[in-house]
Amino acid sequence: MGVTLTFDTLQFVQRLKKAGIKETEAEAIAEAVRDVQTNSDVATKRDLVEVKAELKHDLAELRAELKSGLAETKAELIKWGVTIVVAVGVLQTSIITALIMRLIPG
Repeated sequence: MGVTLTFDTLQFVQRLKKAGIKETEAEAIAEAVRDVQTNSDVATKRDLVEVKAELKHDLAELRAELKSGLAETKAELIKWGVTIVVAVGVLQTSIITALIMRLIPG
């Protein structure tokens, strides 16, 4: 991500000279500004659009993964729920059978 800026140092120096700055100082200022622009890491609108597109894509993938994981978790919970209901039913039947057996003289 970087951007190349065009900087007309001659025009800049001329503008500074018109404002009353000495030529040597104007040239030093122009060189400093050019150095700052050259060494700056600036994002362009195109860079931001690309990053936004990547983030949207990543978010869509994450949503799909979460949906899939949620479906798997839901299926596991249902399986465990059914198992618990059956186990409780068997336990209740066993307890009732045991109580009936105690009540019937034998």
